Amino acid sequence: MTSVNCSGPVSPARLAIGCAIGCALGVAGALVAGCGDSTTRDPAAAAAPITPPKDAIAKTTELGPVKATIKIWPAKPTLGDAIYARLEIDAPAGVTIDAPYQEAGELRLGRFRVVAFTRDTRRGPDGAQHHEQTYTLEAPASGRQRVPPLRFEITDTRKGTANDAGKPQEVLTDEVPLEIAPLPTEAANAQLHPALGEIDPDVGGVGWLALLGILSGVAILGAGSVLAYRTWRARRRIELQRSAYDEAVTRLIALEHQGPPDVTSADAWFVALSGIVRHYLEQRYEIRAPELTTEEFLQVATARPELTMEHRGLLTSFLERCDQVKFAGYRPDADESLATLKAARGFVEDTRLREPIAVAVARRSDKAA
Repeated sequence: MTSVNCSGPVSPARLAIGCAIGCALGVAGALVAGCGDSTTRDPAAAAAPITPPKDAIAKTTELGPVKATIKIWPAKPTLGDAIYARLEIDAPAGVTIDAPYQEAGELRLGRFRVVAFTRDTRRGPDGAQHHEQTYTLEAPASGRQRVPPLRFEITDTRKGTANDAGKPQEVLTDEVPLEIAPLPTEAANAQLHPALGEIDPDVGGVGWLALLGILSGVAILGAGSVLAYRTWRARRRIELQRSAYDEAVTRLIALEHQGPPDVTSADAWFVALSGIVRHYLEQRYEIRAPELTTEEFLQVATARPELTMEHRGLLTSFLERCDQVKFAGYRPDADESLATLKAARGFVEDTRLREPIAVAVARRSDKAA
């Protein structure tokens, strides 16, 4: 193989073949650049977790004597990089920790795919324990993503503690927004075809009918690939919207089984309840606003045309009630807490993605393609 000599005369046959190959590579390059979910992953990404660097993102949550810290690194990952999420829990002697693998069986943490998972528990001479969970994650796409809150339970059996000693309490860590940088277009093209531009000059003797067939095949292949990709994305979007309902109902039922909160656990209980509804709305209506305040989030969510006036009023009242508990020190009784949970369940049921709507969305996406 030799490089094309652009300074000399080029035969029509060579020129046509060069255009055909260039067109095919251009279409394939565009597909690679647009398909975030198909990024190849380095096998070393699933290797044993490393020590968090100094610039790792860290957020700490405290409940009584227990301190939980979630650390995410690298702080500025690129699509295809291994992303590590480590949950560190410190508890004194007499406090037990129940921290199962989050969302077990789905191999996902929010929208991130779990590539590997490790855990370790160490006890000190005084009986205090340090528990670690480390997730190796793979981002679904570039852009703003978020690592959802992690949940675990603690049971304080020490003497002299509150009246609810021995009763499990749920702890919810903060969610962590993360900006995923896209792959450079040049790198994607290099991965696709490292020998781009090397065309054999000795390709004469090809008939024009054969060249026309090659060009037509390339055009059909490119158009069909783009159409198939857009159809896949539309179906994938519908699947995520459906799964938003299933996940929200499962978490609401689990929260209901815990029973209404008391005075000391009201904050964590209502944080978990509002987090379930906000996460449902983000997935159901493709709202990417985990860093917004409640007021800002309501402005974005209630602007969705699919929500009726009744739904907007219900959502506003629900989130404001949760904020009263979290920030204003309001302590509802058991009946009011369960009524709030029931209202959240009714909102999720009323706004779930139903089959006729899903079919209409798929058809609209196909027409747009």
